[in-house]
Amino acid sequence: MSKRIFLPILLVVLFLLLFFALTNSEVLYSQIEGDAKETLRTSMHTFKDDYSSADIGAEEISSLLGVGVCFLDKEFKVTDVSDERFAPSESDIKKIKISFEGGSSIYVSDSDKKGHSYVNICESTDNMIVKLTVEIFSRTEVYISMIPSLVIYVCIGVLLSLILSLIVTSFVIKHVKELALNAIGNDKHIDAKYVELKPIADVINLKNEHVRNAQKSKDEFISNVTHEMNTPLTSIHGFAELIASGSLPASKTQSAGKTIAAQSERLGAMIKQILNYSAIDDDLLTPYDVDISILTKEVLNNFEPMLKDKNITLLRDIEDGVIVKSRHERITEILDNLVSNAIKYNKQNGKITVTVRNKMLIVDDTGIGISQDELKHIFSRFYTVNKSHGENMGFGLGLPIVKKLCDKSGWKLYVDSTPGEGTTFRIDFSE
Repeated sequence: MSKRIFLPILLVVLFLLLFFALTNSEVLYSQIEGDAKETLRTSMHTFKDDYSSADIGAEEISSLLGVGVCFLDKEFKVTDVSDERFAPSESDIKKIKISFEGGSSIYVSDSDKKGHSYVNICESTDNMIVKLTVEIFSRTEVYISMIPSLVIYVCIGVLLSLILSLIVTSFVIKHVKELALNAIGNDKHIDAKYVELKPIADVINLKNEHVRNAQKSKDEFISNVTHEMNTPLTSIHGFAELIASGSLPASKTQSAGKTIAAQSERLGAMIKQILNYSAIDDDLLTPYDVDISILTKEVLNNFEPMLKDKNITLLRDIEDGVIVKSRHERITEILDNLVSNAIKYNKQNGKITVTVRNKMLIVDDTGIGISQDELKHIFSRFYTVNKSHGENMGFGLGLPIVKKLCDKSGWKLYVDSTPGEGTTFRIDFSE
């Protein structure tokens, strides 16, 4: 963590140092150039007042003023110069002409000496042009001169960044650790002492909420499984004891055996459903195109005996060629659970309509219906609707399995119900 904090701090510090060095160099150069221009203006003023009419040469005036001196005629030809270095080149003469035309008499030119520049001022008198020159460090040289200082500043910056990152890391870890310790075994809302740490506190609170919900769900699951298994186990255990003790009449032994077998089968079916429900999350098999039109017809044929028992009419509205990306066993599970519930909670001589059209599966029944209070619970594990109505052979896992399969595949599941009139389940397979 120190490294992650150190690098951003170092980059910021280096950027600021570089910005400071560039700015400082530019200010220093501007000051040097400004001082040179001021010197030239003063020298030109002195020349006009004291030496313009004197019969002395450029070299002598240069020694008196402390600047380079060059005299040119009106044709811009050199007539006298204090030092050949200050004699204007062809490019300088162009700059002199431009300076006169632009109204500014000061210009900067290159020096023969590496790392230096000339600042020049030119003014015209009655019979000649006077050019005064001061040699200064060039802008590049000023920038280069800052490099040794910049290296020192960078070293100091690296050291300060390291110290600062350690301080910041220590501060952050200390208070994050406090938040984490406060969260352990604490069901209460965690508040951050500092605004900057509030996002971390929010994440911890959210995580704790998920943990609490998961624990609650786990406890409810274990409680429900225990409760649901208790009935068949009690029946199996009771009849097995009677048979083992020999106190059960021979005429009832066969009936007891059938009860044990039936309850064992019921217990096995429940365990299979529990395992199937848990396995949905870990199912990573690749889906493929499933023709749910054909599959629905096949599954519905399996329910003929159950339909006859309650004299229920099954109506089919199945469009051909409806394809869904899934797997046969998953679509079969959905159909089995929805249709078996429609039969189980239907009325004698009732009706069921199964529709497959426009990538939509609809199972509609004329059964006992579901109240609004119960609707919000029907997808909870082991929840069964109003056990006082009709037969109740389920474990309350069918609809949770349907819901989980739909959520995992990104399908939308809807349910509408009116007590005493019936229930409609709709699955929209379009993603």
